[in-house]
Amino acid sequence: MEIVEKVVGSDVVISWLDEHIGQDNNCTELKKEFESSTTNIYLYHDVDQYCRFLKSIRNKKHFCIIQGKHAQTIVPDIINFDFAIPPVVYIFCTHMFTLTEWALAENIECILKGGIFDHEKDLLGKLTADLADYATFKVQEYRVKRAACDEWADKLTKNAKRLRTEKCTLTFRTDPFDDQETPCEQPGE
Repeated sequence: MEIVEKVVGSDVVISWLDEHIGQDNNCTELKKEFESSTTNIYLYHDVDQYCRFLKSIRNKKHFCIIQGKHAQTIVPDIINFDFAIPPVVYIFCTHMFTLTEWALAENIECILKGGIFDHEKDLLGKLTADLADYATFKVQEYRVKRAACDEWADKLTKNAKRLRTEKCTLTFRTDPFDDQETPCEQPGE
């Protein structure tokens, strides 16, 4: 997973705001489970630190896990940040009903994409599936970019070969296509 994560994962940030889970020594087994899907996970227990962190990651795909008690405060801030790529928000709480009603009533798309969970395995399963979907999307995007780059490189190579065979004012000390030295001659006038 390390190689894939270096390519696709460099574009991904997972953050988790939770007063208990965000503490270093709490829930270590749970954190290891989540780290099995990614190494780019940032844990916070302080709301102000989390808000400062959010401002620093505008150009990445952001998957946010928010403790239920902070959802109605932090999610509007997340929505109002100027992210280049819309974030996905997961709410982790014990009382899902109230937050589900709120998310539906406010039509909060980032939560509707992520979800509201009361069990960590369900949350991890959804997050992992969403990461897989994002990685698949990036693969398609890279294929399109690669095809465009291949086409451009092919066109440039053909143009360079054409220019090399035509009379022109360029002289080469070394032929760019076979690395053999050619005499430096002035073109005829």
